[in-house]
Amino acid sequence: MATEPTYELLVIILDDIAKLPPLLDALNEAGVSGATLLSSIGGYRARTWLDEIGLSGLQKMFGVAELKRRTILAVMEADRIDAAIAAAEQAVGGFGRPDSGILFSVPVRRVVGVHKRARREESETLPVADMTDWAIRETPIHAVSHILQSPPVLLSTEATLLEAARAFIAHPYVHVAAVISQTEHLLGIVTLRQIADHLFFGIMPELFYGELTTDIEQSLDFGKMANIHNIADLMLEPVAVHQTDTVSTAFARMHKHNLSGLPILDDNDHVIGFISLQDLLNLALYNFQQAS
Repeated sequence: MATEPTYELLVIILDDIAKLPPLLDALNEAGVSGATLLSSIGGYRARTWLDEIGLSGLQKMFGVAELKRRTILAVMEADRIDAAIAAAEQAVGGFGRPDSGILFSVPVRRVVGVHKRARREESETLPVADMTDWAIRETPIHAVSHILQSPPVLLSTEATLLEAARAFIAHPYVHVAAVISQTEHLLGIVTLRQIADHLFFGIMPELFYGELTTDIEQSLDFGKMANIHNIADLMLEPVAVHQTDTVSTAFARMHKHNLSGLPILDDNDHVIGFISLQDLLNLALYNFQQAS
């Protein structure tokens, strides 16, 4: 007799409404088949406001911009909850960030009408290579984990640039760090190049100003560098591979995003490893030698 699936209710109380569109897109990409969106107000803030204006303003309360929140409700099969939480955290930049909101889930005893939907696969094209018969290219990453040279560098959003620099120095084979949330899900990445640029910007800003051109966007980018205080201000969008992805997928993603390495995620989107371009070269050389 088949085992009945179990379900959970994901509840997100979102304070940063600007993050709502990317959050809904992220949940959709994570395979959440539907979500209910409600306007809501924090109880303490609402009470303070009512004390000031009186009960006569109760009907107007939900129209006040500074009191608005969005509550998102989504029921899903329990085996999807971790992926949904990871996607939500990535979209909002982590719920550990001030004024971002909160997220929690609760088990659901009985559900009718929930339909499981397959997650869309990414479409990526590998560059043309001379060695089209490279046998190991379709090997899953977990099968070659024994040759990976370094564990991942993990940073919190509150980490300073100096802390990030020390972490990179302690792991010389890793040039891409994973920025993780309080639930240890991947939120974004930071590269060694970024850390070096920002630290040296503080030491020799004249070098960077000397590179400025009439390009307005470039000038604005350099202006922003002076206001970077921690990793949350610096991190890029999350780019990673799952342990079940293939070696060729890892290279395609590095090539597409111009990165020298990627965090490796488990099925619940927790960072469990790191694969570098050097690791891939090692695999390629070994394969070519075996074939020759």
